[in-house]
Amino acid sequence: MITRPPGRAAAQWDVVIVGAGPAGAALARRLRPRYRVLLLDRARARAAGASRIGESLPGAARVLLQRQGIYERFLAQGHALRGASVAQWDSDIPAWFDPIRDPHGVGWHLDRLLFDAGLRDGAVEAGVSLVDTVRRLALSHEGGRWRIDAECLGPGDAAPSRGVHHTPVLVDASGRAMAAARQLGLARRGHDRLVCLYAHLPVDAGDKDQATRLCADANGWWYSVRVPSGQRVLALHLDSDDAELKALRDPERLLAKAQRHGLLAGIRPTTMDFPVHLRPAGGGGLDPGATATLPDGFFAIGDAMLAFDPIASQGLFNALATADSCAHAIGRYLDGVGNARERYLEEMRAVEARYCQRLGETYAAVTRYARERFWLRRTAGAA
Repeated sequence: MITRPPGRAAAQWDVVIVGAGPAGAALARRLRPRYRVLLLDRARARAAGASRIGESLPGAARVLLQRQGIYERFLAQGHALRGASVAQWDSDIPAWFDPIRDPHGVGWHLDRLLFDAGLRDGAVEAGVSLVDTVRRLALSHEGGRWRIDAECLGPGDAAPSRGVHHTPVLVDASGRAMAAARQLGLARRGHDRLVCLYAHLPVDAGDKDQATRLCADANGWWYSVRVPSGQRVLALHLDSDDAELKALRDPERLLAKAQRHGLLAGIRPTTMDFPVHLRPAGGGGLDPGATATLPDGFFAIGDAMLAFDPIASQGLFNALATADSCAHAIGRYLDGVGNARERYLEEMRAVEARYCQRLGETYAAVTRYARERFWLRRTAGAA
């Protein structure tokens, strides 16, 4: 999809954003009323069939969606309201939390593909230019401006096309891949080995449970919930060097391990014919201090700036929140405010500090497995 034909007149932009996921699309829409914005995204052919694990948004995201001007559209997409949460964390006695107690509202379980597409469509409708056929990028900084050389897939069997774009502001919104930051020499902080094994179990008409179920295990933790499609997500978070990981790629073994826990014992799919997927899930991100050493006009948002451990259940909220903060910072930067980027990075440092404290407290609460390697790795530093 190319919403504006590449050409000489389209090569000058106020902001170029690498990555058209939730963070990049949200930022682009926030900036467009005032600035010329280009969204560059990888060729979607590679990701068209990718399975997405169910994700959620807390009720506090309502304000961010309203600022985007897409709240009514979001509601019309039919995302499921979040039910109660029940956990067997440091005890086999279930602990319940009713989201009605949340002052911000109950929140939603999302259809991720629909949610992402809605954000991108909203950005394009606002006048953002989108090119989502990018194969590779080359970045450089010259004369106080960023230069982006983009090679894109041609239509059909045509040869790849190339375009050159110039901008004073370059934003990495490419998620954990950090496509722009890595090319500029920045490395990802954090050596978290956390991965997620997950499956979308077949739709079971008799499964009416709307609760989110969390359960600690000796070598990780479980998550299960019904998503808007009617399927049930079953996910185990464990370390990538766990000796059991390879065996658990088998659906029967994954399910058998889950069913040892009371909260998950009732999960009985109608068929065992479903794949088990694996994806990185560890937290981490860019060092704000190192980011500040890059030439002016470089920003990062969402998972490219700070990726959250899934136990925090804040990844998508962070994408929208950092897009909102970064839009304000970019506006100040383009207005000539000298410390605009540093103020933004200070805010990100504060977000990271709060997140790390709460993450440590969450993992430290599981004392029954405190001597197991998975839990020791996440509490030793804090201790």
